[in-house]
Amino acid sequence: MKKLLHGILLFLIFIPQVFSQINKPVVDLILPTETSELEYISKKLSKNNAFNVTTYINALPKEENRGDLLIIVSDKLLPLMNTDSYPAKFALYVNSLNFKSKNLKASAALFSDQPIQRQLLLLSHIFDKKIIVGIPYYNDFYKSVLTKEADNFNDLEFLIVKTEINDIRTVSKVIQNSDVLLATPEKKIYNSQTIRSILLSSYRHQTAVIGPNEGFVTAGALASVASSSDQYIDELIIMIEDYIETKKLPESRYPKNFIIKINTHVAESLGISISSEDQLLKIMKDD
Repeated sequence: MKKLLHGILLFLIFIPQVFSQINKPVVDLILPTETSELEYISKKLSKNNAFNVTTYINALPKEENRGDLLIIVSDKLLPLMNTDSYPAKFALYVNSLNFKSKNLKASAALFSDQPIQRQLLLLSHIFDKKIIVGIPYYNDFYKSVLTKEADNFNDLEFLIVKTEINDIRTVSKVIQNSDVLLATPEKKIYNSQTIRSILLSSYRHQTAVIGPNEGFVTAGALASVASSSDQYIDELIIMIEDYIETKKLPESRYPKNFIIKINTHVAESLGISISSEDQLLKIMKDD
């Protein structure tokens, strides 16, 4: 009798768990390759209670195995979002302008780049004097944003210059005539072919560089606003849960939460007295 009661109790505990797993939406997560960072994304998403995750590498699953929602990670996989097999598709770590240019249907993105206004705010809090900020750009979007933001930053004088693909000469001229170079996330300007020469030019002319991401700071930029992997994943989960609950696709957006990254060695070499990362973050959030 005890064994029977024990069996019934296990049945009552186990069955609801099985049904809860069955009733959850299935999310197909497509990664561009297998790395520890990308594996971390998969594991953290899988711990969420609102949906189940099936992970694939560099390709969509076969039609008969497809889930209810799609997540792709990186610009490289954006072409996979042309499929009509999902009612909602999400893109993680994709450039904002690259995503918008695709005009994808039933799709939302959490952008890899930070809003340019956020980088300008960081600049204004690092320097306590009026400075010239040089911004070479390729896409006219950046000129329009910076022109609108000029009135909001009276302590910054903008030197906004149109440049061509891999045009190191123009970028170097901007560096020579500026106190700070604000680098946009445009790979047509800043890439493996150009970044070393650009940073060497900035060192030579003692011009600080504010990078578009954390990688720039590691390479030798003074500072940047960035978002951690956990911040990206947590926000993506919120976007997916909102869709599951409302059946309305959330708007594409920049990450709401962020961190500050400072290269202290570069700050010392430039003679810049700078607050700690945590202090700058608090000031910016209070602003």
